[in-house]
Amino acid sequence: MTRSLALAALLGTLLGCEPTGPIPGGKLSGEVVATPVDDWAFASAEETLQLEVRPDDPYSVNVWFVSHGSRLWIASASGGDSGWGEMIGADPHVRLRIDGKVYERQAVRVTEQAELDEVVVLYKTKYDYERDPEEDGQAVLFRMDAR
Repeated sequence: MTRSLALAALLGTLLGCEPTGPIPGGKLSGEVVATPVDDWAFASAEETLQLEVRPDDPYSVNVWFVSHGSRLWIASASGGDSGWGEMIGADPHVRLRIDGKVYERQAVRVTEQAELDEVVVLYKTKYDYERDPEEDGQAVLFRMDAR
């Protein structure tokens, strides 16, 4: 029992509140950027960003994302059933961390087909990713708008 508690304490210290790989975290740390983002091109080299949801009890995860100009999107392959997808449904105020900087955003669910089609191409290009046609309709896409 003591060994388990010591291991848990060590892991907590090492991981802190940050999401690590598939393990979720809590509140994101970093410099909060208050100025508007006109172009997310600086983020395109990053494979993932950290997404923080549920402001009252912060929960953060690593997610794939794509951007074009002043727009940035994240998708939940599990649809609205993912834990963080449900949390966005309850409160769309989110925070993103890219390269150590934190951006406060409002998650807006995308339903317009033209925008969905555009983002699918962006994901396929960035991640060399082909969706299984049977998964169509399951993913939920969110655009990260300024608050």
